[in-house]
Amino acid sequence: MKGEVGAREWAMRQVYIALGVLLTTAAIEGIDATPMEGFDPKQFDAILGLEERGLTSSVAVALGFRSSEDTHAEEAKVRYSEEKVFAILS
Repeated sequence: MKGEVGAREWAMRQVYIALGVLLTTAAIEGIDATPMEGFDPKQFDAILGLEERGLTSSVAVALGFRSSEDTHAEEAKVRYSEEKVFAILS
């Protein structure tokens, strides 16, 4: 990668390092966190005024505390068997 495009691509990938640290720290502190993709970065950038600052969004994270009235928070989680999740390559 070369030039501004290469630097932008590299920076966007580096965001995931910070995202991992954020999610880990939130978990340690008991803060609920959900990373989000699939949003429209151009609209996010416009709403947040990022473009005029030379910035762009690549991921969003919702942080906060779940409601004490959340009746689903303590329900058992669905887990698939290892055979359904992993493929052994040999």
